Amino acid sequence: MSGLLLEQSVPGATTCLLIGDLPAAAGPDLGRYQAVLWWADRDPGQTLPAGLSRDRVQIGRPGRVAPAEITPVLERFIRLNPRVLPSFFITAAIGGPNAGVYQEIITAAHAQLESSRRSRLTRQQDGFAWQKHILQNAAAYTRHRLPATWAGALRGLPAFVCGAGPSLDVSIAGLATHADHAVIFAADSALRALARHGVAADFAVSTDAAKVPGKCLPADCAPARVVLASVSPPAWQDALPADRRLFLSGHQLTDDWLAAQGIARTGVAAAESCGSTALELAHHLGCDPIHLFGLDLAVDQANQARRHQQDADPALYVKSNYDATVQLPRVPGNYAETVPCFALGDWRELDARLAARTGVRIFNVNDRGARLRGTTLVHPDQFSPASTAGSKQARLAALPGSDPEPAAGAALARIAAVGARGQQALPGLRQALERGGPAALATAFLPVVLDAETGRAFGAFALKLMPHLVPPIEGDGAFWQSLLNEFEELATLALRAGAAPGPGTR
Repeated sequence: MSGLLLEQSVPGATTCLLIGDLPAAAGPDLGRYQAVLWWADRDPGQTLPAGLSRDRVQIGRPGRVAPAEITPVLERFIRLNPRVLPSFFITAAIGGPNAGVYQEIITAAHAQLESSRRSRLTRQQDGFAWQKHILQNAAAYTRHRLPATWAGALRGLPAFVCGAGPSLDVSIAGLATHADHAVIFAADSALRALARHGVAADFAVSTDAAKVPGKCLPADCAPARVVLASVSPPAWQDALPADRRLFLSGHQLTDDWLAAQGIARTGVAAAESCGSTALELAHHLGCDPIHLFGLDLAVDQANQARRHQQDADPALYVKSNYDATVQLPRVPGNYAETVPCFALGDWRELDARLAARTGVRIFNVNDRGARLRGTTLVHPDQFSPASTAGSKQARLAALPGSDPEPAAGAALARIAAVGARGQQALPGLRQALERGGPAALATAFLPVVLDAETGRAFGAFALKLMPHLVPPIEGDGAFWQSLLNEFEELATLALRAGAAPGPGTR
């Protein structure tokens, strides 16, 4: 289309993001959109496209907007349609005195659209599984948590933090040589690589709903402790004794709801990945310096299909939606100007945190990968950490165990009550689907998930369900029956959570 640098028309979109003044000739057909966010230099008051009324246009003026305001505006606009992302057009008229601001808007728009696409896709695919795990872990989460007294408990001890990027194949030999002199924090996917070199992690981190222990734990050199999130597979509860399992709070509505019931959030929370969470845990415990291994956040440039070190079980990533044939976004590299990044959102979040962090020395031991601000790059061939006096073992052994939260019993009873109300609602929900089809079930579901208790106690599933309750109601009877079946299973699990055994019995 004439005058457009980018034309990304999304089927079914009801909103549109337009950046740049419209071309003088034919422009994009905006009349079909219910809402348009238009970033433009001139006030287009009298030049709106045919069929598009002023009340459907939100104007952004690049020369008058602060950079910090761009992302919040984009976030609010994208949320107008919870099911379909906006169409996206960039015109050729983005030069001139505001070219730099336009570039910031375009960069922020790409980031927000990708983040929203990923979170919506993940929520629809995994929201039910997440919520199942949360309810199955509820008793353990309330009773085996990272103690508040651990904050700063390992102050001054060096830490080695291991991700599972391809560079770990090169850097792990040096890590193993010095492992006795540093506290070892490892992402679950790195445990088998460490074990092959005779290293047992002091803390393993597994906060991903898909990472079952059978695919992560080595046959020997088992980790001393494993740190989990509420969405971690419940199988971890049987993989290690209770006194070797600790839970962190995460970014889940149910974790927030439990906090309101007296189960306070832990001092450090699960981050965007297991490797990043391991780094946050090392920092929370006061370790200094911190050396990073295998936190590449980029693919092997010689083989884009290779994202992980050689010992990682490929079955862990079958459902990751990663397509090795697509062109990946590029980010600043450690040894190249840019490198292809398969986890753009994760890299942005980690890079921003490290850039803002002070008071701790962080070294990135890597021969490739994405650049991380706030770290000092060290090639594996040059890795030679300073020796430390004393042993880490005495400090680790002195860490206190986790005491059950006094409010645990009451919180679990509240979960059980939500489950009971869910089961009471089931006959009416089934009847609505049988007699009135999907539209009637959507109407009947709405007050159930809008209930403050149910919506937050069933948080991940409620977030999955809510977009489908907004007109137009889509999906056939089989799709809505599957949603109803999931709700029924969650209600049963919530009831069981209230009857879970007490501390020390599992």
